[in-house]
Amino acid sequence: MNNNKQICIEEGTQTAHRISLHEQKVGFQARPDVSVLVSMERAGQHLIAVGCRGGGCGQCRIRILQGDYFSKRMSRAWISSEQESEGTVLACRVFARSDLLIEPDPPEVGSRCQAAAQHDQ
Repeated sequence: MNNNKQICIEEGTQTAHRISLHEQKVGFQARPDVSVLVSMERAGQHLIAVGCRGGGCGQCRIRILQGDYFSKRMSRAWISSEQESEGTVLACRVFARSDLLIEPDPPEVGSRCQAAAQHDQ
């Protein structure tokens, strides 16, 4: 069975996309107008750490391995521009545009990205 198969939901013309966790047989559905983090919570899953839900704390940091998405502004203290271009994002600020394959990528305790460290100097 293909877990990445697109599934249509009868809510207007919205299409739900499958969000799958890398190397695990778990996942959930996400509509394009609902963040990946909120979609996970609504599905009753606890696959990604939850923090401020606003892009500022870095707790819900993930790496998107496959798929298309749209991201809103997020704190550069946790995600540098380079990391974002390589698929590391905050789940609370990301919206699926296709099926996604993700993996949690939580920040190390007490760490911030290099961009933030250089900015503070």
